[in-house]
Formats: sequence, C-alpha cells, structure tokens
Amino acid sequence: PPPPPPPAPVCNDVAFPVYFDWDKSNLTTQAADAIAAGVARASRCGIASANVGGHADKSGNRKYNVGLSSRRANIVRGELVNRGVSGAVISTEAFGETAPAVQTPDGAREPLNRRAVVVLHAR
Repeated sequence: PPPPPPPAPVCNDVAFPVYFDWDKSNLTTQAADAIAAGVARASRCGIASANVGGHADKSGNRKYNVGLSSRRANIVRGELVNRGVSGAVISTEAFGETAPAVQTPDGAREPLNRRAVVVLHAR
C-alpha cells in the first residue's frame, strides 16, 4: 500500500511586537526583521487576516500619542504588504497610551510601550 499522506501543518495565529525608537514611527532594522520573521512563520498556512495595534509611551500628550500610534500601525501595515500580506485583510488600530505593556507615570519614556502589536490569523 502507498505510504500515508504527511500530516497537515499545525496552523496557529502568529502574534509579535514591533518596537520603535522614542517619538519615531520609522522601522528599525530589528523591527523589519521581526515583521519578516512573523510573516515567514505565518505563511506556512496562509494568512486569513491581520490586525496591527499601534501604541505609544506616556511621554507625549494623549492626542499626539494617538497620532503617533496610528503612524506606527500604518508603517507596520505597509511592511506587511511589502512582505506579501494582502492589504485588504489588514486592519489597524491606534491605542495611543491607553494600553501600555508596562505601567508608568504620565510623562515617562518606556521602550516596551513604544510598539505595534501584530496578530497574523492563520487560514
């Protein structure tokens, strides 16, 4: 008899952070590498949809931080598209300083809060 077919790959969502320098929305080399690695992991099964949430630390005012986190989410979205993810399946959201990874007082600079969180949903 022929050998059994290989098992189907295990398909899980892939989630990862992308970090930014203070008051910046451009991608560092490390940030671009994180996106490339995440897309490579998720591409084994295909990407049904993607969510990108932009965040900021509390060093700026709230209104400014919403804009900064929006720019961060959109730059990550652009890199996902450059890496082959369909723009039609990517949603973005700007959280500003409302969902910090690390709690800090107002006005504090915190590198772990300057991020975008990417979730690539498997097919």
